Amino acid sequence: MSKSKFLSLTIFLLALVVSGALVAVAGKMGEEAAGQADRGPVFVADLQPDTMGMEPVETEAGGCLTMELDADGRSMSYTLEVEALEDAFMSHLQYGGADDRYGPIVLWLFPTEGKRQEVVEGRFDGVLAEGVIRAEDLNGPLAGKEIGDLVQAIEEGKIFADVHTRRHVPGELRGHLRPKP
Repeated sequence: MSKSKFLSLTIFLLALVVSGALVAVAGKMGEEAAGQADRGPVFVADLQPDTMGMEPVETEAGGCLTMELDADGRSMSYTLEVEALEDAFMSHLQYGGADDRYGPIVLWLFPTEGKRQEVVEGRFDGVLAEGVIRAEDLNGPLAGKEIGDLVQAIEEGKIFADVHTRRHVPGELRGHLRPKP
C-alpha cells in the first residue's frame, strides 16, 4: 500500500470515529432535552426554624420541600425531606404572605388526608412525605381551583410550608415556596 493511500485511509477512519462520537453526544443531548421537556417548573422551600410564633423556635432541625409541576400542568409531584426532626406529626401548605403567622391550609403533605396519625417517634432524617397532588387535593381558598392557581399563588409568594412536632405544636419548621433558580 502506498504512503498516500495509507494516509488517506487513516484520515478516513479517524473522521469516521470522530463523526460517530459526535452523533452519540448529540443523541445523548437530545434525550436529555426531551426529558426536560416532560417536566415543568420546580419550586422549593428551605425549611428553617419557625420565627413567626410568640417565641422563635430553637431547633437543630431543617428540611426542604421540592415541588415540580408536570408537563401537562395538571399535577405536581412533591418531596418533603427533613433532618434532625423529632416527633413529627403533620405538615401542610398554608396560604399567606411573608408576614402572616397563620393562614388557611391549602394542601396536606403529611399525613396526606389531613387526618392525624401516629407521631413519627424520635429523631427522623429523610423523606417525611412524597406524592403527587391534583386539583381535587386542594383545600381552603384553593378548593375547587386548578393546579395552575396553586402555582400562581406560589409565584406570588403566598404559599408556605409548615412542619409540626410534639415539641413545637404550632410549627417547628417553616419556609415559603419559591421558583427554583
